[in-house]
Amino acid sequence: MVKTKRNSAQSVSFETNSALDIRRSAVSLAVAAALPGAIAMPQVAVAQDDGEVIEEIVATGYRSSLRNAMMMKQNNESIVEAVTAEDIGKLPDASIAESLARLPGLTAQRLNGRGQQISIRGLGPDFTTALLNGREQVTTGDNRGVEFDQYPAELLSGVVVYKTPTADLVGQGLSGTADLQTIRPLQQGNRILAGNVRYEWNDLSAVPGSADDGVRYSLTYVDQFADDTVGIALGLAHMTNPNQEERFEAWGYADAGSDKVIGGSKPFLRSGELERTGVIGTLEFMPSDRLSTSIDVFYSEFEEDQQLKGIEVPLQWGGAGETLSNETISNGLVTSGTFSDTYFVGRNDILLREADLLSAGWNIEFDLTENWMFEFDASTSRVDRKDTDRESYSGLGYNYSGPRSTTDFQMTDSGAVFASDADFSDPSQLVLTDPRGWGGGNIQAGYQK
Repeated sequence: MVKTKRNSAQSVSFETNSALDIRRSAVSLAVAAALPGAIAMPQVAVAQDDGEVIEEIVATGYRSSLRNAMMMKQNNESIVEAVTAEDIGKLPDASIAESLARLPGLTAQRLNGRGQQISIRGLGPDFTTALLNGREQVTTGDNRGVEFDQYPAELLSGVVVYKTPTADLVGQGLSGTADLQTIRPLQQGNRILAGNVRYEWNDLSAVPGSADDGVRYSLTYVDQFADDTVGIALGLAHMTNPNQEERFEAWGYADAGSDKVIGGSKPFLRSGELERTGVIGTLEFMPSDRLSTSIDVFYSEFEEDQQLKGIEVPLQWGGAGETLSNETISNGLVTSGTFSDTYFVGRNDILLREADLLSAGWNIEFDLTENWMFEFDASTSRVDRKDTDRESYSGLGYNYSGPRSTTDFQMTDSGAVFASDADFSDPSQLVLTDPRGWGGGNIQAGYQK
């Protein structure tokens, strides 16, 4: 059983909104307005029959985002799901995995409280392919499943998830294909400067030396030059995210006569800190309606530091002569009691992961005639990853050579609570060793025997 509390966050942001301008007839608008309880329609520009605009209302924000996603699904020839940003840089999630998990038929597999991999229609993540602007991406994971937490949501304008095959996608997954889309500056059509800053903290106890607060910020710049023939988009997103867990793991329940009693326990405190920096750059050039070219670059630097500290408490299944007394029994379960001759094991685990993801692509499109088109696309995607995993044990002596203790326990709704007369307050009494001989006598260099 793991007890986890999510972080609390505050945010402040500033951005420039894009405009939506749609013309409808005044008659259809009047009919919709006259219906009682009618569904709110997107705000539009009203025009007379002669084409003269008499009033203009701009639709922006969340309503515009929903409408854009709906239009993507409606106009696509395949069965797709779509998510679009309310405005540039305003997808609210820490990564695009959190945004994808809200779509119908998609679920996120979580690691340490955050969404990481995506399953489509119940199939595993290994059957899902990820694209960036239509180009297949490598994964930082151990298998084929793409770890979407590498992609900051602030740097993406939207995602289209294809649930059926389509001929215009080079790389496709068996369960589905998620096409991540960055900003196209010439399609955007106006200058944008968008930024977000958020601060977050965690109110659970942290492992000493670990952070319990973090910050998340992003900055996006989009502009057009040379009579809208050259467009540029630059984006930066950085995040430091702390997470804490108070963890209780039972070894199981052993026989105590005709009743059951806890066989052992591993109460742990885990602290983690995720630091990610993402950068995008897009350069577009369209000198004429027939010729266009673009260069896209995406880079993500990902570092995760996890520390787990706690004590393993062998009890009924300790195998070292532990005896139970002073039992309190309820419905066949020993809910409290005292174990004598107990011998605890201190445990410290450290997991460090560093991953760098680089993707780049160059595209050229040229309309030769009305019926013929030439397209050239070259891309690369690579990952460098390094994992460091350390696990150490400590105790009051090697292979039961230290003093034994007496331990009282009480079962609660959140696990077992222990009280021992062993003195762990003096660090000089603890040694890095094999306290219970679990290594079979194979003591590595640096351990004390």
